[in-house]
Amino acid sequence: MKKTLLLIIALCCTVVAGAQSTDEISAILQHGDDVSVYKGSTGLKQAHAAASDGDVITLSRGSFDPVNIEKSLTIYGAGFEDNEETNTAVTTINGNINVGKADPVIDGLHIEGVKINGNLAGTQILKNYTVQRCYITGNLTFANNIENVKVKQCRIGGNLDGSKTVVATGLHITNCYVWGEINYFSNESIVNIDHSFIGYQYNTYYDYNDYNNFAQFLWTNSIIYNRGPNYRMATGNYATVKNCIVVNGGGGIRDNNIIENCYYVDLANLFDDAEDGVYTESRTFKLKDEDTYKGTDGTPIGPYGGDGWNKVPSTPYVKNLNATVDGVSLDVDYDAGVR
Repeated sequence: MKKTLLLIIALCCTVVAGAQSTDEISAILQHGDDVSVYKGSTGLKQAHAAASDGDVITLSRGSFDPVNIEKSLTIYGAGFEDNEETNTAVTTINGNINVGKADPVIDGLHIEGVKINGNLAGTQILKNYTVQRCYITGNLTFANNIENVKVKQCRIGGNLDGSKTVVATGLHITNCYVWGEINYFSNESIVNIDHSFIGYQYNTYYDYNDYNNFAQFLWTNSIIYNRGPNYRMATGNYATVKNCIVVNGGGGIRDNNIIENCYYVDLANLFDDAEDGVYTESRTFKLKDEDTYKGTDGTPIGPYGGDGWNKVPSTPYVKNLNATVDGVSLDVDYDAGVR
């Protein structure tokens, strides 16, 4: 409670400062009971340099310079889309981010509520890593082994992949919208794609035998839409596909997959809010026929089911701020809560 209160006080100070200089952006570093504020587009870099493992960095709305993350931190942004009703704004990290350090293990990194205008690349071993409620305009990639990695309620404009030598021991992709492809993890990997929409765009230069570079994924409760050439199957060799919707006319599932309770549906007849798979800020991915197309958990297939398509970061927010001066004192009235 004390740490949350200190963070809210720091947020209040930031808002008061912002009232004097329009939309001044800042990064708030919380180290135990100590709170520091770093202003401007370099705020994230400064906060990261001053941080220790286990610290929390909270970013305001606005655009920040990218940083190579080398510490086990929790990084919160204001969101990846503006929405007054849900008190979200856009925190942009304007460039590629690499995650890794000379000591090859980062354990416990959490990134939430930011738009990364570029790629998010894991370069070293990552454990207990969470990317949640983020928009990555490029690719989310892993160049080394990972363990217990969660990608949740994210929009990814490119691909999510590793390499055929990268072992993913517990990669969970849930309630995500991935416009590219998910591939290239070693066959001993454990990867589950659940309640997601996967768009796929395969290029014709891939060799047919390249399927062997896919892990034997578990696909559950997801919508599989291959926008590329039909010969390039979406799910890879020996995958297990349960309670998924495969969009007709765009490739699909390999013959050697284990298939249970799947549906083949035209894209135009699938969603309640649009007749295509193109992302917009208003998309809910609600199905026209939720009673027929249910997942293994009894909720609708796709991002609308499961834990839902929730884009609101779980950070404290301050609104209805009123600051007045009483002699040498600053009186601050505000409404605070957690999204």
